[in-house]
Amino acid sequence: MERADRLLLLVAELRGAAPEPLRPRELAERLGAGERTVRRDLELLAAGGLPVRAGPGGGHVLEEPPRPVVGEAESLTGPVRDTLVEAVRSRRVVRLVYTDRSGTRTLRDVEASGLVTAPYGEYLVGWCLTREGPRNFRVDRIGAAYLAGRDARVRELEELLAVLRVPLPRPPSAPDRRRGPGGARAWTLERVERVRGRLREEAAEVRDGREGAAALRAVAGHLAEWTRWQAAAVRAAATGAEPVLEGRRPPFPRAFGRATTYAARERMIQDAIAPRSLAEVLRDLQQVLEGVAHWAAGCDDALWEGELPDPRPYGPPGGPRPLAELLAGPRGPVAHVEWHLDRLGGEAAPEVRGVERCPLRP
Repeated sequence: MERADRLLLLVAELRGAAPEPLRPRELAERLGAGERTVRRDLELLAAGGLPVRAGPGGGHVLEEPPRPVVGEAESLTGPVRDTLVEAVRSRRVVRLVYTDRSGTRTLRDVEASGLVTAPYGEYLVGWCLTREGPRNFRVDRIGAAYLAGRDARVRELEELLAVLRVPLPRPPSAPDRRRGPGGARAWTLERVERVRGRLREEAAEVRDGREGAAALRAVAGHLAEWTRWQAAAVRAAATGAEPVLEGRRPPFPRAFGRATTYAARERMIQDAIAPRSLAEVLRDLQQVLEGVAHWAAGCDDALWEGELPDPRPYGPPGGPRPLAELLAGPRGPVAHVEWHLDRLGGEAAPEVRGVERCPLRP
């Protein structure tokens, strides 16, 4: 691996783990490099302006610097979005470390054309030289970026915008927002976006020093796996296809698939997320909810008109209900997240034991 790519991946690993520290040994294992090499790279990046400081236990923590990007060297050590803005402004090629929805991470060279705000997040739009085609990249999935030193060619705007043509929800206006395919879809998407916003607020409060990081981590890990299953089960019931599990699942032992009790599964979930930082767990849950929103925005109108069997965690399917109710109504994946978030702020704020009171528990 070339040194420039290794430095880029190193920054992505530190940024992805923040605010949790990473030890040089952990970084070396993730990058497939020697520990001495990683230590030298950290020293080089720190000397170049990367705001990395020593954390507890010999680890390193990356802090985002409040300063603009100027040139190629500063772009590697500066905030990702500032690098993207500079790439668009100066019509430059930018090299990215990008993690897609399935959790696959790749290095991409992109001719940056613009930043677009859409209902589900902010995107970099450009021509991907690695894949030789127009692409959009979720900004919050870009782990690191730097200006590669090449000018971007002028591309046809229509060709670039084609990758963003996703059905956009209209805000519900009728009093009964669940009536009709359009209203049901909009109501569902509104609920999903509100829950995603609440998750971002909870994460921001913990980062600002509020107690409760352990509780949020335990609940987010619980929600990521159960909500992933709930959403996949609803989609499978609606389409008749095999379940599609969104996000980036942690590895589970073989016994997980054979577990027959809620308590046994929950213990395995908490064990599986133990090596992950709070930021990683929250990112996984956000990806699951993002997958719900994208599918709901683009699925067939006919699915919103009838009723579907209600998949349950245990036992036979429940009685038929409309798709909007299955996704965002009682016992649905969106309401499941809301239920736990409502209890995070009260006097009975949960630690790991909080997930034992989950409404999904039989």
